[in-house]
Amino acid sequence: MDLPTLDFSKYLLGTPREKQQLGEALIDSFVKHGFVKLINHGIPEDIVNRYQAATKELFALPLEQKQAFENEKGPKPQRGWSSKGAEVTAKLRKSNIPPGSTGDELKDEREFFDAGPPSDTQFPNKWPTSSLPTFQPTMEECYTCLQYTSLHILNAMERGLHLPANSLTHRCQPSASEIRLNHYPSVSITLLNAGKIKRTHPHTDFGIITLLFQDHVGGLELEDRSRPGTFAPVVPQAEGEPSALVVNISDTFERWSNGVVRAGVHRVDVPPGMKGLESGVCPPRHSSVFFFKATRETSVGPLPEFVTKERPAIFEEMTALEFQRRKTEVLY
Repeated sequence: MDLPTLDFSKYLLGTPREKQQLGEALIDSFVKHGFVKLINHGIPEDIVNRYQAATKELFALPLEQKQAFENEKGPKPQRGWSSKGAEVTAKLRKSNIPPGSTGDELKDEREFFDAGPPSDTQFPNKWPTSSLPTFQPTMEECYTCLQYTSLHILNAMERGLHLPANSLTHRCQPSASEIRLNHYPSVSITLLNAGKIKRTHPHTDFGIITLLFQDHVGGLELEDRSRPGTFAPVVPQAEGEPSALVVNISDTFERWSNGVVRAGVHRVDVPPGMKGLESGVCPPRHSSVFFFKATRETSVGPLPEFVTKERPAIFEEMTALEFQRRKTEVLY
């Protein structure tokens, strides 16, 4: 399966016709795959490099320093550092859970960090201020840039769906998006092959779209919709190449579109070059993610443009924050 790679400069710098064509190609990839890759995405390479470098610096801190800004579990937006196994991603999909099991034994071999809007007073961020003083300003700069890019992508999606300009983007201001940094420590292939422990179990994300930069190790896989239940690798860029932005549709957009554009199911498995091995050790992996989300009081029920007599609403009305609370409650 070949995941489309689109040149986003055709939207950022193109003619009205090129913008329309890019928007339609974007929606086509999302409908067929739930994913797309964007090159010339408009995020400066310096920002991408610093985002990824800060990810590695954070997880290199000693355990006791990370525990000083640890996330408190609960049905709320996550803030701070979380240890391996803190959330049970597998519970987000019933198909992951064996008969007679609660799913609690299905762990992710991953630690992670979350941060929300820089000025968030409702759910304040937790930062490693003393142990890594440059981290907060770097993340806040990256947040601003990634939010800006996400709004451009959503504008392109409006064009691709022939919706009025800003009919979706106005639902995203003020921002409630979140940064997510992941570290997958080295792990034995034997442990992963046993089935209960995965780098990340199959799931979908909560927001509108997710933006992801992965390192060169690989392991991100998306579900092949032509063969449900099977997964294909999202191959990372080779070292030295300009960055490619991986974008996937998330649950909120599936709800807004009344199921027309479905969220992309994905997981993190062993790197492509280690597939089929029965022993050995997977190298460490890092990813730097941005969950682009609707503002908290916005409805995540189906939009009127996607509801007809022939296709009635299949999702209930609720706010974006209520939806996030419900999803986060499942994780814990």
